[in-house]
Amino acid sequence: HFGKWHLGVSEPHWPERQGFDVAFHCEPSAGPPGAYFSPYGVQPPGSPAERGRKHVVGTITDGPDGEYITDRLTDEALEFINANKDGPFFLNLWHYGVHGPWGHKSAYTAAFAKRQDPTGRQGNPIMASMLRSIDESLGRVMDKLEQLRLEDDTILIFYSDNGGNVHSNVPDDPKTSRGAAARSEMMKDWRKWAGDRPPTNNAPLREGKGRIYEGGQRVPLIVRWPGRIEANSTSNAVVGPIDLYPTILEAVGVQPSAEQTIDGESMLGVWRQQATLQREAYFTWFPHLIPAVSVRQGPWKLIRRFQPHPQYPEVRELYNLDDDIGETENLAEQKPDKVRELDGLIDVFVKRTGALYPQPNPAYKPASGTTT
Repeated sequence: HFGKWHLGVSEPHWPERQGFDVAFHCEPSAGPPGAYFSPYGVQPPGSPAERGRKHVVGTITDGPDGEYITDRLTDEALEFINANKDGPFFLNLWHYGVHGPWGHKSAYTAAFAKRQDPTGRQGNPIMASMLRSIDESLGRVMDKLEQLRLEDDTILIFYSDNGGNVHSNVPDDPKTSRGAAARSEMMKDWRKWAGDRPPTNNAPLREGKGRIYEGGQRVPLIVRWPGRIEANSTSNAVVGPIDLYPTILEAVGVQPSAEQTIDGESMLGVWRQQATLQREAYFTWFPHLIPAVSVRQGPWKLIRRFQPHPQYPEVRELYNLDDDIGETENLAEQKPDKVRELDGLIDVFVKRTGALYPQPNPAYKPASGTTT
């Protein structure tokens, strides 16, 4: 495993404790290391915290001054491929870009600042710069596989963990619009290159990262497996990260152990355009930020919020995504039978999985002068 690890920040959950033979990462932050450029500011595990210094521990080591973390992760990944080229291997390369605090190569950013998106949707040169570095990384991995003549015997999966960020660093962002954060070097750099723009634009999808609308949930999934998956083929199947594990098991001919509980379904038949998924519906459980759960069945999507929210006062939202991909018209009042049907599926899902609803913190003490 190389890069971001967002599956538990305490040491028992680190990748080297979860079956990975090689791990090059840092904790406890789920975001980037101490810096995007070397020296990265990552201390060895067990190092004591130092006063006035951000405490980041892990296995990432410094490279030459100015080395970019995206390039370094790729270097490490290519070394791993070389070392394991004669046998089966699994490479997990999860980049820290594109993610705040938005470290980027200024030369790339300057070049993008002179260009315009002909569609008018994208206009952030920092985001474009960081994406270029990731694109170069992917190209280097593909070139290495070709150089070693492994490209036809390797499944390459390109996937994003969430939709694009459309709310950070805008003028009303409470995290960066006032106080020391607004005066930080990061925000000075952001305003220099990106002005008041958010990182990206998900149009025509609604909203983005951290939200249960399609802008936050619908992400790229691109797979390359020459001779097994037809080039340029596409699918409209609704899939998610829980489906990756059973898919990889089936692809390499491994049966799960009897004691394992498999939440997802193999996508292999979908990838090969030979079968469809058998599940009745797909659920998204999001108990963070603005907590909600959603269910997708055919064109229908029902959102159930755990409680009303000032921005989203309607506890139930129903959309027909075939007709309204932007989720602009809530049909819940017009189609109460469909709401009840999908609501029932959510109830079954919650009972079957034991999903836990967010609960008030009994020890919470509001700050002085705070209204709750």
